[in-house]
Amino acid sequence: MNDSGIEPDRQPTTVADRLAREIKRLRLDAGLSQRVLANKIGYSRQYVSMAEWEDANLPSQELVAAIDAALDARGTLTALRAQAKTDQQTARNAANPDHPLRGTIAATADGTAPAEVRSPAHYAQGTTEELIDVLGRIQKLNRSIDPAIVEHLTNSTHLTIEQYETIDSSSIVGGLVKQRAWIDELIDECSHPSQRRQLFEIAGQTSGLLGFITAGLGNFPLSRAYCLEAFQLGGFAEDMNIQAWARGLQSFCEYYAGRYHEALRYAQDGLNYAKSGPQSVRLTINGAARAFGKLGDTDGVRRAIDESCALMEQNNAPAGAPSSISLGCYSAAQVAGNAATAYVSLAMPIRVEEYVNRALPEMSKSNSPWGRSLVIIDLARSQILSEQADLDYATALMLDALDISEGKPMIPVRRRAAEFAQDVAARWGSSPQLSVVRDALASLRDTDERC
Repeated sequence: MNDSGIEPDRQPTTVADRLAREIKRLRLDAGLSQRVLANKIGYSRQYVSMAEWEDANLPSQELVAAIDAALDARGTLTALRAQAKTDQQTARNAANPDHPLRGTIAATADGTAPAEVRSPAHYAQGTTEELIDVLGRIQKLNRSIDPAIVEHLTNSTHLTIEQYETIDSSSIVGGLVKQRAWIDELIDECSHPSQRRQLFEIAGQTSGLLGFITAGLGNFPLSRAYCLEAFQLGGFAEDMNIQAWARGLQSFCEYYAGRYHEALRYAQDGLNYAKSGPQSVRLTINGAARAFGKLGDTDGVRRAIDESCALMEQNNAPAGAPSSISLGCYSAAQVAGNAATAYVSLAMPIRVEEYVNRALPEMSKSNSPWGRSLVIIDLARSQILSEQADLDYATALMLDALDISEGKPMIPVRRRAAEFAQDVAARWGSSPQLSVVRDALASLRDTDERC
């Protein structure tokens, strides 16, 4: 109200105000929220919100053009902005008609007046644009991922690792590859430090799973790449347990690739990350002890087995036979099974049977078909290595072991079964038993090709 009690007239609507209202109207007509529209055009929601403010500075030409296209405005929004820009320039010129250099100095290369003839309004506009840039950077710094998505990915990946023994690996490869690619996108979108660490953890575990699967399928070059990626992602996540876990996967890959010195090197380096934590047991028994066995180092095998037993006690080892790639500690049954494998390589059948007898009861109760299969293969090999060898019994054990892992022709099963056949041929030459085992192995290869 003024002194006369009459309300003054509102300022007349500007073209810039019409532009802001038209952007909002078209967006609402399209049924889009500001956030959805922002995602469609590649800007933050704050930019779209500012474009809908009346009495605000003009949004940039690029932003209006993007909104025009997204809302199918057919150029009406860009035309309104051009008209608003002309009106603003006319108003600025009218506000300073007597400037001695007005109209006499050429525009700069970007089409604006040189600095010495720019009006205070120009600097206000520039300051606002800089403010928007700063606000945009703040928004980028605060970008985060829905915590429910991070939690779901974490739980799902951990469950896959813990239940790996019961899963047909060929059925999950595609999903893991897709998950790994999606996590990279989430990392690019996320600026929140703790969430980024979580995403790096999940990415490392996903790559590790893919490395283990591809090693089991005999694709060692691809396995090496995935395992190395898992190790590096563990570093980005600042999680030494994942790095130790990844070193164990690298050792596994090199063991079945026949590079036993490399397998030992990765296992020993992994212990620098594991310290005396849960992964130290797996690295010592599955990595070091087995590699020592292949290298013919009896003392090394004994030391590694003793160390793994001591480390197992420090880490409250679980009962039964958990996943062979668990992020936790190996069990007593798993330590015994790997000790048996190490002694097979040293051709020490009495020690093999001792550790098989410790491992087999728990392995038989577990849900790991190929875990049981590997222990029985070690027992079969111990039978043909002993002085009182029983070829018929050993062959029966081998066929049972291959039966157990039917449909899961992993490299560890095929490789150890082939070593059994080599041992039989070396001791007895051609025999009916050897033919039966070779037929069973050929059947496994056929299954692998069909898979």
